[in-house]
Amino acid sequence: MAEAQNMVVLGFDTPMAAQEMLDAALRLQAEGKLRVRDAVFVTKDDKGHVHVKETTDPGTGTRALGGAFWGLVFGAILLVPVAGMAVGAGIGALTGKMIDSGMSDKFVKQLRESIQPGKTYLALLVSHGDMPAALAELRRFKGMAELVDSSMPEQAVAQVKEALATGPTTR
Repeated sequence: MAEAQNMVVLGFDTPMAAQEMLDAALRLQAEGKLRVRDAVFVTKDDKGHVHVKETTDPGTGTRALGGAFWGLVFGAILLVPVAGMAVGAGIGALTGKMIDSGMSDKFVKQLRESIQPGKTYLALLVSHGDMPAALAELRRFKGMAELVDSSMPEQAVAQVKEALATGPTTR
């Protein structure tokens, strides 16, 4: 069964603020309060040049490691463990490239086309989120970030917008 994933795109005026938000999300992940499946920065400079930096795509490396493990097991059974491990790692890495478990290229292209000059978008594909913990982190970015797009339910979107709003908040 596939786990529920949500896309969240936050817009920032500086790349540094976007990087700080990614650091906060990764800290939540280390605490077991969020799982970051993929993360992409999209920046458009004042001259209109768009830059994309993919930061977290666990697919290839994770699958290569898993493939190496299973290759070692089957290689040991067939009395060629090192060869089995190498073949397994190669197959795992190839599978990781063929099955894009992160953000689609089409979605990243849409971000590239929609971003305004001088902005940085941080697109996060997340799952297993502890909403109160995530909102507490988002409040640190009050007035520095805006919610650009999201696949979250309407109630969650409203909570994120409220956490990022510069005016008075209600609880």
